[in-house]
Amino acid sequence: MPMDSDSLFNSARSFLDEGHFGQAASICKGIIGRQPNHSGAHYMIGMIAYQQGNPSKALPSLDKAIGLAPKQANMHSNRGLILHALGRLDEAVLSYDRAIALDPKYVDAFYNRGIALQMLGRPGEAVASYDLAIALEPHFAEAFLNRGSALQDLGKLEAAVASYDAALVLQPDLEEGHFGRALALSGLEQWEAAVAGYDSVIALRPDLAPPYFNRGNALRDLRRFDEALVSYERALALEPHNTDFKRGIFVCKFELRHDPAIIERLSLEISAAIIEKECAALHTRRSVLHFRTLHDLEYTGYLIAHGYTDAAIVAANAFLREICARNPVVLTHSDTPKAIEITPGESDAISRFRKTAPRYQMPARLASCLNDSNNWAALEDQYLNSRPEVTFIDNMLSDECLVELRKFCLISQIWRREYKNHYLGANFEEGFVSPLHLQIAAELQKRMPRVFGCHNLTQLWAFKYSSTMGRGINVHADFARVNLNFWITPDDANLDPASGGLIIYDLPAPSSWSYQDYNKNDEQIYAFLKEHKAGSRTVPYKCNRAVLFNSNLFHETDKIQFKTGYENRRINVTYLFGRGLQY
Repeated sequence: MPMDSDSLFNSARSFLDEGHFGQAASICKGIIGRQPNHSGAHYMIGMIAYQQGNPSKALPSLDKAIGLAPKQANMHSNRGLILHALGRLDEAVLSYDRAIALDPKYVDAFYNRGIALQMLGRPGEAVASYDLAIALEPHFAEAFLNRGSALQDLGKLEAAVASYDAALVLQPDLEEGHFGRALALSGLEQWEAAVAGYDSVIALRPDLAPPYFNRGNALRDLRRFDEALVSYERALALEPHNTDFKRGIFVCKFELRHDPAIIERLSLEISAAIIEKECAALHTRRSVLHFRTLHDLEYTGYLIAHGYTDAAIVAANAFLREICARNPVVLTHSDTPKAIEITPGESDAISRFRKTAPRYQMPARLASCLNDSNNWAALEDQYLNSRPEVTFIDNMLSDECLVELRKFCLISQIWRREYKNHYLGANFEEGFVSPLHLQIAAELQKRMPRVFGCHNLTQLWAFKYSSTMGRGINVHADFARVNLNFWITPDDANLDPASGGLIIYDLPAPSSWSYQDYNKNDEQIYAFLKEHKAGSRTVPYKCNRAVLFNSNLFHETDKIQFKTGYENRRINVTYLFGRGLQY
């Protein structure tokens, strides 16, 4: 006697429970053949497709099942999972909401709703959803875990640690809990506790690279550089091509002042990896920023004029000329950087050029990088006695060092970073470093020991500006203790000798402000300066002039009006020493 539909469905459920998806689906299709409106069969076919990794095929079956049985909470909840897998998170939340409306004690629906809300960038709502799941199921370790992550997203780090602690009480071997807790402790600058947390993750999963890397970061903040290096190197051994791990090793050796040649080599390795990614992205998007294109046209022209006639440089120059000719845009400082489309041939030529562009070989060492004629002891006193701590140093570098550094900045393909105010950046981690760069820092620490001697060199970068953009770096503070900012473009390039330099305000950033607050939020900073009636000091541009100041002070680039032409572009170099504001 043939089995009825309910018996067949129970048989399909048994096959499903045993992981025999094909048999279960075949039986359900048979049920639908004889009973087209069997909601359970449609639902099971949908869930089989989902479990087999085909959510787009699963959704129509779930929709059919729900149409036939609209009050089944589990169907709406699992429809949410399918929509989540399809990336349709807003719709997934609505499905979870319908499941909860039908069953207000549906723990999994609250939990999965929290995950979707968190992925939508709504961590506050996610926390509320996790709280409801926990209220219904107080021993739900994963809900405490994700709640901790959402609290972390909200910047509520102490509460996040408490939530991770609750998860770990329930499930002590929850590696994600130990890792999230350690990250939150790092955010709270509780470095010793963070290291212990990363050690807990490593004990559970010694094959995972990120805990070693983050442990290295915490150890570096504890100034335990040798231990940090061991951690970074272990991370890199597990993921040999990870650029972030290479960067960790590089920064650690940079602060430790290992062999300058090794530091330069590591920097170039990181730079090469970044260039590869940039060129891959260029081939995908087929567009370049107009201001960068103008710079590179001038740059390749300068190289050719100075004897660099490699085929890749000559070809790139020709293509860049064509790109600029068909996009004759006159930029102003208020313009948002404009992306312009390029052809596959142009993309290939620019990529080849970026991968093979020259690097000027700086001398390994000079007799003196700093100007011996300066009274460095008096300059040190001048800075230490100033309130706020601001002074400037004219003729900072020796003539020979200034020439070498300028050649390096004009010839080397180091200008990787693109900024909205139409200027380019060169970072020490991405090629802007050499033994000579490090000799400058070492001499500063020797000549001005009370200013620099007790601080490590923590950052080094340079910026190159479009000549007539009117403005440069926005108002901000830095996360170091001492800033040294100096200029290397000849004075005759500056059309207004009274400007082109740096504006420094007499107020420091509040210690409670985050990096985003004091470095990225112009509106908030200006409101703070206005509220506290801040004064300011403008140091006009002068070649080989350095401005020395407390990194916590707000500062910004003065208006810029330089001659056009590659060699006239304003270039400033910045050295940061020590640690100050939170980063």
